[in-house]
Amino acid sequence: MDEMADALGTISGLRVFAYFPDRITPPVAVVDFPAELNYDATMGRGADRITLPVTVLVSRVDSRSARDRLLAWPALVKAAIEAHAPVAYDSCRVTGVEFNHSFPVATVEYAAATFSIDIIG
Repeated sequence: MDEMADALGTISGLRVFAYFPDRITPPVAVVDFPAELNYDATMGRGADRITLPVTVLVSRVDSRSARDRLLAWPALVKAAIEAHAPVAYDSCRVTGVEFNHSFPVATVEYAAATFSIDIIG
Protein backbone atom coordinates (compact mmCIF):
# COMPACT_ATOMS: atom_id res chain seq x y z
CA MET A 1 0.00 0.00 0.00
CA ASP A 2 2.87 2.36 0.82
CA GLU A 3 4.61 1.62 -2.46
CA MET A 4 1.42 2.28 -4.43
CA ALA A 5 1.13 5.60 -2.59
CA ASP A 6 4.72 6.37 -3.63
CA ALA A 7 3.82 5.71 -7.27
CA LEU A 8 0.79 8.01 -7.07
CA GLY A 9 2.90 10.65 -5.32
CA THR A 10 4.58 11.39 -8.64
CA ILE A 11 1.38 13.04 -9.93
CA SER A 12 1.68 16.79 -9.50
CA GLY A 13 -1.03 18.36 -7.34
CA LEU A 14 -2.39 15.06 -6.00
CA ARG A 15 -2.35 14.46 -2.24
CA VAL A 16 -1.83 10.77 -1.50
CA PHE A 17 -2.59 8.61 1.54
CA ALA A 18 -1.78 4.93 2.07
CA TYR A 19 -4.78 4.81 4.46
CA PHE A 20 -8.16 6.53 4.77
CA PRO A 21 -7.67 9.85 6.58
CA ASP A 22 -10.33 11.49 8.76
CA ARG A 23 -10.45 14.55 6.53
CA ILE A 24 -9.31 15.34 3.03
CA THR A 25 -8.59 18.29 0.78
CA PRO A 26 -9.17 17.23 -2.83
CA PRO A 27 -7.79 16.18 -5.14
CA VAL A 28 -6.65 13.20 -3.11
CA ALA A 29 -5.84 9.55 -3.76
CA VAL A 30 -6.38 6.92 -1.09
CA VAL A 31 -4.91 3.42 -1.23
CA ASP A 32 -7.31 1.04 0.47
CA PHE A 33 -6.87 -2.46 1.94
CA PRO A 34 -6.64 -5.23 -0.66
CA ALA A 35 -10.03 -6.20 -2.07
CA GLU A 36 -8.78 -9.67 -2.87
CA LEU A 37 -5.68 -11.78 -2.18
CA ASN A 38 -5.05 -14.99 -4.11
CA TYR A 39 -2.17 -17.22 -3.10
CA ASP A 40 -0.07 -19.34 -5.45
CA ALA A 41 -0.77 -17.55 -8.72
CA THR A 42 2.14 -19.53 -10.17
CA MET A 43 3.42 -22.99 -9.33
CA GLY A 44 5.70 -23.61 -6.37
CA ARG A 45 4.71 -20.48 -4.43
CA GLY A 46 6.20 -18.38 -7.23
CA ALA A 47 3.80 -15.46 -6.84
CA ASP A 48 0.63 -14.23 -5.19
CA ARG A 49 -1.94 -11.89 -6.74
CA ILE A 50 -3.61 -8.93 -5.02
CA THR A 51 -6.39 -6.67 -6.22
CA LEU A 52 -5.80 -3.28 -4.62
CA PRO A 53 -8.39 -0.48 -4.79
CA VAL A 54 -7.20 3.11 -5.16
CA THR A 55 -9.79 5.87 -4.87
CA VAL A 56 -9.30 9.37 -6.26
CA LEU A 57 -11.64 12.00 -4.80
CA VAL A 58 -11.83 15.28 -6.71
CA SER A 59 -14.45 17.63 -5.29
CA ARG A 60 -17.77 17.82 -3.54
CA VAL A 61 -20.31 15.82 -5.47
CA ASP A 62 -22.56 18.88 -5.89
CA SER A 63 -19.85 20.86 -7.64
CA ARG A 64 -20.67 21.70 -11.28
CA SER A 65 -17.14 20.88 -12.36
CA ALA A 66 -16.97 17.52 -10.50
CA ARG A 67 -17.57 15.48 -13.64
CA ASP A 68 -14.88 17.22 -15.69
CA ARG A 69 -12.36 17.06 -12.85
CA LEU A 70 -13.05 13.39 -12.28
CA LEU A 71 -12.64 12.42 -15.94
CA ALA A 72 -9.20 14.06 -16.06
CA TRP A 73 -7.65 11.55 -13.61
CA PRO A 74 -7.86 8.04 -15.16
CA ALA A 75 -5.04 8.49 -17.68
CA LEU A 76 -2.77 10.14 -15.08
CA VAL A 77 -3.37 7.44 -12.46
CA LYS A 78 -2.85 4.58 -14.91
CA ALA A 79 0.38 6.10 -16.26
CA ALA A 80 1.85 6.79 -12.80
CA ILE A 81 1.07 3.34 -11.42
CA GLU A 82 2.25 1.39 -14.43
CA ALA A 83 5.46 3.46 -14.82
CA HIS A 84 6.52 2.82 -11.21
CA ALA A 85 9.54 0.54 -10.73
CA PRO A 86 8.31 -1.82 -7.98
CA VAL A 87 10.33 -3.08 -5.04
CA ALA A 88 7.68 -4.90 -2.96
CA TYR A 89 6.03 -6.70 -5.91
CA ASP A 90 6.91 -7.90 -9.40
CA SER A 91 4.38 -6.14 -11.62
CA CYS A 92 1.06 -4.34 -11.64
CA ARG A 93 -1.49 -2.92 -14.01
CA VAL A 94 -4.64 -0.89 -13.73
CA THR A 95 -7.47 -3.18 -14.82
CA GLY A 96 -10.46 -0.88 -14.49
CA VAL A 97 -12.08 2.16 -12.93
CA GLU A 98 -15.52 2.71 -11.41
CA PHE A 99 -16.93 6.21 -11.15
CA ASN A 100 -18.80 7.02 -7.93
CA HIS A 101 -21.39 9.77 -7.84
CA SER A 102 -21.13 9.99 -4.09
CA PHE A 103 -18.25 8.83 -1.90
CA PRO A 104 -18.54 9.87 1.78
CA VAL A 105 -15.60 11.10 3.86
CA ALA A 106 -16.52 12.44 7.29
CA THR A 107 -19.75 14.34 6.57
CA VAL A 108 -18.95 15.38 2.99
CA GLU A 109 -19.94 13.55 -0.21
CA TYR A 110 -17.24 13.59 -2.93
CA ALA A 111 -17.18 12.69 -6.60
CA ALA A 112 -14.70 9.84 -6.89
CA ALA A 113 -13.20 7.17 -9.10
CA THR A 114 -12.05 3.82 -7.70
CA PHE A 115 -9.32 2.07 -9.66
CA SER A 116 -8.67 -1.68 -9.53
CA ILE A 117 -4.96 -2.47 -9.45
CA ASP A 118 -3.85 -6.03 -10.24
CA ILE A 119 -0.56 -6.74 -8.44
CA ILE A 120 1.57 -9.86 -8.83
CA GLY A 121 4.50 -10.62 -6.58
